[in-house]
Amino acid sequence: MSNVVKVSEAASLALHTVVLLAAYPKRIFSTKDISSALHASEAHLSKVLQRLGKAGLVNSIRGPKGGFVLSRSSDEITLLEVYEAIEGPLASSS
Repeated sequence: MSNVVKVSEAASLALHTVVLLAAYPKRIFSTKDISSALHASEAHLSKVLQRLGKAGLVNSIRGPKGGFVLSRSSDEITLLEVYEAIEGPLASSS
């Protein structure tokens, strides 16, 4: 059991956020929409979205009707990419 990956609250929030955005690819989600759907703090979610954006996984759209969408098709995004955007590179066990 030494190879178990620990998932932080931030990484879990990132994974759930990407799944939510992938489920509705035509919809633009505000931070408030996402935090409400995931029962998460808007402040914490904002930091997670900032990291996902920096990693090129989500795009932010500005303005009154703005929000967040995936930067590319959901079938092109891996869970490992999402995890590493928050936690950094996964350490090799070798």
